[in-house]
Amino acid sequence: MSNSTNTFQSRFGFHPCDRQTFLKLKALKKYYWQTVRDFHRWWRWQRKLPHNRCGAEPEFCDLFVENKPWHRPRRVHGQDAIRHFPRTLVDRGVLAWHAAARRPQSEPPPLFDEKTLQEIDQLFAAATNWFARS
Repeated sequence: MSNSTNTFQSRFGFHPCDRQTFLKLKALKKYYWQTVRDFHRWWRWQRKLPHNRCGAEPEFCDLFVENKPWHRPRRVHGQDAIRHFPRTLVDRGVLAWHAAARRPQSEPPPLFDEKTLQEIDQLFAAATNWFARS
């Protein structure tokens, strides 16, 4: 619910964006985590030898993946290790925006600026088109 002072208030507190933008962020978060699952499914398929690969190559949404190497630290049996991936997963700020929009504040927080809202709209449109085709 929006009032005349350009703040967005729910029954629990204040938010940095309106409900429509929050729903877009909620969908973008879902699309991001689906891309994470699809990316790792693709990477498992890529690691197999060609004669052991079954079916077509898995696809993932390119919006949340950059074509540069990614070295992710991890622990294996108490030992530090690094997992190497040929591409990098990036959330493009979606997780932080969603967390900020989701948690109500007791005081009105700073609103998302116009550039952020445009970026959310563009990401939402592109991701919705990509996931609608599959």
